[in-house]
Amino acid sequence: MRMNIEDSWLIARFQRFISEFLIEKQLGQRRPELTDELYQAWREIDQRGLKETPAYRNVMLRADRHAFWLAGLVRLSSPDTAPPLISKETEPIATLSACQEAA
Repeated sequence: MRMNIEDSWLIARFQRFISEFLIEKQLGQRRPELTDELYQAWREIDQRGLKETPAYRNVMLRADRHAFWLAGLVRLSSPDTAPPLISKETEPIATLSACQEAA
């Protein structure tokens, strides 16, 4: 199946929406309007029969990995505003001083 330019633009738009959605999920933030836009793009892809195209499959295979990588960059670039990678409720199993005392 050969895609036209409009189909390519739709898949690119869907890729942007799904990446943003997964990044927000990683960072613990949600925008309801993004969920609506993602759903609308997904429905349009389904209506046009683009789910069987290599471009769509490629987007779905890479989206989670890409979003995880971008969320990590956000965390590194703004550690004060991004949620911590480790919960404050989690206690370390052992500290360096405790290990040294045991030795």
